[in-house]
Amino acid sequence: MANEVSCTTADVRHLEGALRRRACAAEALTFGAAVYIYSATGKIPNVKKCAPGALATGHMFGIVISGIWGGTSIADGEPCDVVVLGPVTGYTGMTPGATIWAGSTTPGALSTVVGAKSTIVGLAESATTVLVRPAQVVRST
Repeated sequence: MANEVSCTTADVRHLEGALRRRACAAEALTFGAAVYIYSATGKIPNVKKCAPGALATGHMFGIVISGIWGGTSIADGEPCDVVVLGPVTGYTGMTPGATIWAGSTTPGALSTVVGAKSTIVGLAESATTVLVRPAQVVRST
């Protein structure tokens, strides 16, 4: 999808006021990726990267911001923290006030335009920060 938002995984972090949830990666994930709930193990959601096919059956849950081992990625089966509501920084090139979408042809990527099947992640607070506030709808073009 054109207009994907660039992300520097080493710079991705939550800002004050963000609501985080612990999850388990159901596939390899990178910081800054939009994820949806794939399944659950007990009380912990298992998450995968948002992609058009996935959004046909699930909704965007949040953005991956950290793992328990550091680094900039999470291996399949490892715990991770996901911002489900609030500001996340580490991106570039967004227009403040623009709607930010998940469901790009690149799984987990954010976009400034709606794709074939997309869901709203939130809105750009600044060129580098997205305010995560998922909409529980899937829009098809």
